Parts: sequence; C-alpha cells; structure tokens
Amino acid sequence: MYCLAYASPSRIASLLFLFAITLGVCGNTIHAQDAAENSVDGEGADAAVAGGGAAGGYVPAIKLLPDSLAGLVRVPDVPDFCAAWDKTHLGQLFDDPAMQPFIDAQRERAEDYLDSLDNRVGLKPQDLYDIASGEAVVAWLPFPKDKRRPFSMCVIADIRGLRKEADAAVDKIDRDLKAGGATRNDVEYRGQTIRVYTTKPKPGQLKIEQIAITLDDTRIIASDRDTVVTGVLDAIAGEMKSPSISDSAEFRDVLTRSSRAMQKPFTEGNSTVAGEWFARPIQMGLILRETFQVDRGNQVDILKLLENQGFDAIKAAGGILAIAGDRYDILHRGFVLAPPTTTEPSKYEKAARMLSFFNAGLDPVPNWVGKDTGTISQIRLKIADAFWASESMINEAFGDDIFAPMIEGIRDDTDGPQIDLKNNVLPALGDEVLLLTDNTLPAEINSERMLVSVRLKNPDAIKLAVRKAMEVEPDASKLDVLPGVEVWRVQRGSESDASFEADVFGDLGFDEETVEEAPPLLDHWAIAVVDENGADGNSYLMFSSHPELLIETAKRIHSGQDGGFAKLPEVVRVVDALKDLGATSVSLSRIARTSVSLRVKYELLRTGKLKDSDTIMATLIRRVFKDENGDEAEPINTDKLPPLAEIEQHFPEGGNYVVTEKDGWSLSGFYLK
Repeated sequence: MYCLAYASPSRIASLLFLFAITLGVCGNTIHAQDAAENSVDGEGADAAVAGGGAAGGYVPAIKLLPDSLAGLVRVPDVPDFCAAWDKTHLGQLFDDPAMQPFIDAQRERAEDYLDSLDNRVGLKPQDLYDIASGEAVVAWLPFPKDKRRPFSMCVIADIRGLRKEADAAVDKIDRDLKAGGATRNDVEYRGQTIRVYTTKPKPGQLKIEQIAITLDDTRIIASDRDTVVTGVLDAIAGEMKSPSISDSAEFRDVLTRSSRAMQKPFTEGNSTVAGEWFARPIQMGLILRETFQVDRGNQVDILKLLENQGFDAIKAAGGILAIAGDRYDILHRGFVLAPPTTTEPSKYEKAARMLSFFNAGLDPVPNWVGKDTGTISQIRLKIADAFWASESMINEAFGDDIFAPMIEGIRDDTDGPQIDLKNNVLPALGDEVLLLTDNTLPAEINSERMLVSVRLKNPDAIKLAVRKAMEVEPDASKLDVLPGVEVWRVQRGSESDASFEADVFGDLGFDEETVEEAPPLLDHWAIAVVDENGADGNSYLMFSSHPELLIETAKRIHSGQDGGFAKLPEVVRVVDALKDLGATSVSLSRIARTSVSLRVKYELLRTGKLKDSDTIMATLIRRVFKDENGDEAEPINTDKLPPLAEIEQHFPEGGNYVVTEKDGWSLSGFYLK
C-alpha cells in the first residue's frame, strides 16, 4: 500500500492505466481449476486457496526462493487469471467499445512505459502472458552489502507445454538486448545454460546492469543478478543454501490467515484466485526507494524515521486476491503481522504506540450522511494515546525536542489561544472518527469535498477550545448560518501562513524556494461543534475542506433530516456484504460508491485538470512528486476518454474493513459484482 510513495504522479497514473491496457491481451480460453487443490506450501488445508500445488512433480517457486526476500507477487495460474480478468468490471471496462479509441492511442505508450519503468530482467508482461502455462512469480531480494546494487528482482514462470513459445520469447529478448548494446556470455550450471547479459550503461549510470535468463521444459528463470538464478537452480537440485520463503514462519502465518479468511466466500462464490502477495514493509520500502531513484538529500529519511520509532514491529504483510465471483467482482483477504514488542496495553514502543486502533461493533451509518456522499470511513482510534505517542517522532523529525515546548506554548503564550490540550481538549474527544467525501457537479478543480467528524465526550470543552483558537487565527471568521452553532471559516492566503509553512517545511529539509512556492494543503476550511437534538443526542467536532459541506451537514443534524445515504440500495448491498464477510467488530470500515467518488476525478482527468484540483491529494502531488528535473512528467493524453455516462456501469460499489488482532490486523476489501 506504500509502494507508490516515491513515484511521480504521472508515473502512478500511467502505471495503473497502462498496465491495465496490457492486460487486455489476456484471452478467455481456459477455465479456472478448483483452487482447493492448491496450497501455499503444496500441503496443508489451512492454505487451500492460496495456490501453488505440486501436481505432476512441479516445485512451486515459493519453495525455490530464499526466506530473505523482501516481497513477492504470485499469480497461481496465468491462463486462469486472464480468463477471469475478462469477466471483471475492470476487464470489461477495457473491452468496452467506448474505451477503444483511448486504449488504441495509449497501447504503444503502455508498452514503452512498462519497458522503461523497470526492464531489469528482460521479460515483459506480454512475454509472461504468452509463455506461462501455470504460475508466474515476481520476487524482490535485498542485497544490503552491495551498495551499488542493493536489491535484485527475479521472475519465475511455469512454462510446461509452451517451451516452443518460451524459446521464441527468449530469442527475441536476445535480439533486443544485443541491439541495445548488451553483450552476452553463456554460463553452464547444473546442466542448464544461463544467458548472462551485461547491458550498456545509460548516460550518467555508474553501476553495471546485468540480466540473466535460463529455461528448460518446466520453467523460465530471469533475474538482474546471475547469482540469483544459480541460487534457484541450486534449490531445484535440492541444495538450497538457505531456508525457502515457504518455510518462513512469517510467510506461513500471513498467508495461512489470509487463506482461512478467504475459504468460505471463495468456496461459495465461484471465483478465481488471481494473486497472492507478501511483503516485509521496511525492506520493500528501501527497495522501492532505490527502484524509483529517490534521493531525499538533507530531507527526513522517512523509512529510517519509522524504523527508529518502533514501526519495524510490523514484520510482514500479505494477502490473497480472488476475482470474477458470483457476488464479489474483486475480493481481497489479508493480514498485517505486528507482534507486540512490549507487555504494555499499547503493545508497541515509541511512536508506534500511535497504532492504538481498537475494535467495536459495526455501527449503522448516521442518518445525517447525505446521499451525494461518495465514500464514508469509520475509524476507531484512541486519539489521545495516539497524539502523545507522536512526541518522539516529531522530535526526531525536527532534530530537536520541540513537542513539549509547543504544547506548553499553546497553553501559556499570552498571544496564543491558551488552550490546555492535555487536561481540557484531548480528554473531551471521543474515539470514533468518521471521514466523508463527496463532490459537486459540474466538475471543477474545487469540486472534491471532505468532512471529518469526531464524536465528543465533552462538547462544551471543545466548543471553548475551538472559539479560543479561532479568535487568534488571523484568517478565521465566524459564519452566522445556523442558530446555536458557531461555524468558523478559515480562508488562507496571508503572509503569516507563508511564514509558518516556510519555518515548518524548512526544518523538515524542504528548500526555501520550494516552500515559498508551495501552497497550503488547504486554502480554505471550516470547523464547528454540532449537537444532535435531544438529551441522548451525540455531539460532533466537524472539520471540512469546504464550509458549504459542513453547513449542509449541520443543518441536517439540527433539523433531524434524513440525508438518504444509508438507505441507498447500493449502500445497503455493501453493508450486507460487510456483515456477511464477518465485519461485526472492526477498527475501520469503509463504504465506497465508485461511480460517485470518481466522477469528478474522471472528468478532470479527461480535461487534463486533475493535477490542478483543489484537494489535499492534488496539493501533495504538486508539492512532493516531481521528476528528476523538478518538473511534473508529461501526463497521459486523455482527450480520447469517453464521457463517464458511457462507462459508469463498470464502476461498482465496494467496501473494506480492518480488525485489530493481538498480533496485527486482518484486512478485507471487495468490489461487488
């Protein structure tokens, strides 16, 4: 989920769009097998839907890869995946005649982009579609002692019955590499020929790149390091120099739990196992940073910061993806493994204590939520505990003990709000947070709206704190729009804001020029405490990116008007699915109406305005994601995209939820058929 943090915005969008385009080559000729015949380790019923059986003596790739790997993605059966893909909404979207002008215009760019993104092993996605008769696995392996090449990539695919096609693909790779200036040296190892290519360095590239490929009648192995290939051949010969990932306790734990969670809906749903994944987050983060060649200079090293602050307690994560079922178009079940590192109730050390999520019943959607809402998320978090746990992280990020003085200054500074966060504010906050998003039509760059609501224990204390904070905020003004409710609007743009941001981002390592040009995350927002009528009514602290959304919501709450969202048929379907999957006691739950939540983004994408939209995400994209020259890379040409009305039937509703376990979090997510 963090892997895109180091990509440019255009690369992120391009990868998603263009990889999906290349998937369109998948045929619809082979029917899915019964996945219950397969398992994570070739045995063990607990992992029955994770794929990878040893039928016919074939040894699954996970038995051949070392337990030191940082992550892997596995498609258990490529032909089955291709056949099932065509039945999904996304597959049908890219097969829709309305999309063909766009797809045809982008196909060449898709191939070029995927080639240039990471041609580390020679094999391309198209090659795997053509030659894989069974599984295909991509793995990332760390080599921390090699400072020039700190990781390697490996692809292993089952090619039984398609040796002729595989030979043709390898011969084409040979021609292409040689045409690009690569030199080839054949190495004989354990009765197989390994083609080892030394590629011609690119301008400015110091390290020597290598591609190694070998194949036989059973499988093809490709890597950017010849020792990885020889290591796999050693494993095939039964002389593996280290334990395999299939024997790793972390791997087995994560995938077995995912498999158990998937078993019932998979068995009842006639779906196809599309993929499995496994990752060690910190290691994969380091690899992704190297892949996208991120040089943060003197800025904060986020991965090192997280590791220092106890987040390395998250040992592993993984899951299983099933597609094209009778009920679930896409269904994911996963697990994040994070065993406690202390005996304290917080379970973790330092800032990792912020992970103070807890389970509670799946509450009904509040009736004041409007029917134009695109997504709603319910989060259970011990807010006060998380706030105080952030102290060590903030201090380390700034390189100074600033947290405690900052809290004291907010309380004691005569020119400030004089708010006692410790004694008056944090104890008054509840532990349930709602996050709503909607958008307005016609689609404009400021159409995306967000509202955050925190249920309160002591609304009077929060009302006083908000009033005191806003009275010293130079850009704040009170809106008299609803009797009994103080709605405060903040309109940014003053010199004081620029100075504040310059101080903050300068301390974090952003250069002065970047800070001066960077706009605030939100240039306008609103805040208020809103009470429900009646003695037993709830009170909420509400923050919104758009004052209009907060005012609309507050008026519904005050009048008791039903917003209509909870009664929408598609919302009822998602709630029923959440309950059927086991979302009875959860830390997080989310409902998404994709056709609504994406309608403005899609229209802005069509018109080339998405990166300019007035949202936090767009602002972060503009601020953080730049190409190597400091400019945004050229976006995809989207003028051939059809109007949303022509394809919105391919945008289904969905949901997801998280359950806090004693040693991590179980994950579930889906899109409905």
